[in-house]
Amino acid sequence: MFDSLEVLRMAQAFATHAGTRQQAIAQNIANADTPGYQARDAIPFSDYFQRMTDDRDGNGLRHRPGDFIRTDSAPANRSPDGNTVSIEHEMMRGVETRQQHELALGVYSMARDLLRSSIGR
Repeated sequence: MFDSLEVLRMAQAFATHAGTRQQAIAQNIANADTPGYQARDAIPFSDYFQRMTDDRDGNGLRHRPGDFIRTDSAPANRSPDGNTVSIEHEMMRGVETRQQHELALGVYSMARDLLRSSIGR
C-alpha cells in the first residue's frame, strides 16, 4: 500500500513548480523597465512533471532551474521599447501561483494526516 505514494510525489512536484513559476514572475517584475526584455513563464505543470518523472527513472537527465522557464509565447502587451512585461498580468500570475502552492501543501498535509491515522498516531 505504501510502496508508491504518487500523490506525495505529485504534491511535491506541484509545490516545486509553483516555486519555479514564482521565480519567473519575480524576474519579470524586476525587468519591467528593461528595454527589449521578454516576459517569461514556467513550462506547464504537465511537462514539468513528465520531465521530473523521466529524471526519476534513471535516464541520467540533469536539469537546471532555468530549464523549466521559457519565454512567454503570448505576452499580455508589448511596449514601444520591446519589453513584454505587464505588471498587472504578473500580479495575476502571482496570485495563481500562490494558490497552486497552497493547494500542493494542502494535498501534502491531508496525505500526511491520512498516513498518520492509518498507523495509529
